Amino acid sequence: MNDRHEARVLLAVLGERWDAAATLQHGRAVDPTTFVALCNASDVAATVHAMMSRAGHSNLLGGDVTAELTRVRAKVRVDNLLLLARFEQALDLLLAAGVRPVALKGVDVLHRLYRSFDERSLDDVDLLVPGDQRDLAIATLEAAGFTGPAEPERTHWFRSSFELPLTSPGPVVVAFEVHWSLGQEMRYRIDPAALLARAVALDIGGRSILRLDEHDAVAHLLLHHVQHYFDRRLKWVIEVGLLARSPGFSWPRVAERLTAWGGRGAAGLALVHLRKLFPEMLAVAAYDALPAAAWRLLATLPLRATHPLDLYRGTRHRFVQLAIAAAALERPWDLPGYVRHRAVRDRRCDEE
Repeated sequence: MNDRHEARVLLAVLGERWDAAATLQHGRAVDPTTFVALCNASDVAATVHAMMSRAGHSNLLGGDVTAELTRVRAKVRVDNLLLLARFEQALDLLLAAGVRPVALKGVDVLHRLYRSFDERSLDDVDLLVPGDQRDLAIATLEAAGFTGPAEPERTHWFRSSFELPLTSPGPVVVAFEVHWSLGQEMRYRIDPAALLARAVALDIGGRSILRLDEHDAVAHLLLHHVQHYFDRRLKWVIEVGLLARSPGFSWPRVAERLTAWGGRGAAGLALVHLRKLFPEMLAVAAYDALPAAAWRLLATLPLRATHPLDLYRGTRHRFVQLAIAAAALERPWDLPGYVRHRAVRDRRCDEE
């Protein structure tokens, strides 16, 4: 499917470049099915609907697009209501047990950066808890009917990751992830105690929990983008831009965090993609603070994509993923150890 025209229109809308979007649409009307499919694949359909409505451009792309985006946003509204209800239920349980979690990603930014709870889709609930309260947090939720993986899968999660997936009780389940650190083993050195020490109070329906400070949140989103191999979920990209507008935000401070975490190289590549998508979204200070090393760009040049939404081609293929992971390693000489680690982890998963 040739969807490059629709992709350019989508980027113009998300960048609020309304004249450019109108010019593209006038030159060639978007195919409604293709455009909405791209919005869904990029996980921004509700956001696009909200932005166009607020700017008075609801019918810019035609009635069919408007009708379908309206339908998708209505579903997001219902889905988010259920997810937020389960989120608040989990918070009540954890707070009663003495666990004050840190809200990550969607369940944090939805409450702060968006004007309405249905402008951004939520896929799951991500919570960070202190490492010494990990077992208490998981046991508290499971005692209330939340379901975690059984053995031996459970042990695999504890051995190979810093998170455990859970699902809420009820006929329609909500996915939860309880984290006790961020990042990936053998890649990043993120100190969870430092994250918690810098965390900021966040009020959720009268409940006092925590969120990452803006610099940690942006650093995390950049690494998260790399961990997902620069995929098309543009909501995370948009939120980097929104967080970077916070009062007192400093890109050199983000660079300091990433240096401590061992993630400067990966973040530099993430910013290459962000700049391709939205050239005017971030200040020049972002690229000055976190430049992409020339060798990383050269090593990944054969994989570069020409599609407006993509940085690399074939990112669902295992070989391409390993090539990207190698280029994003802070120290290239760590590659043999990283490959061995991944092989051992995958073998354990198969055996268990």
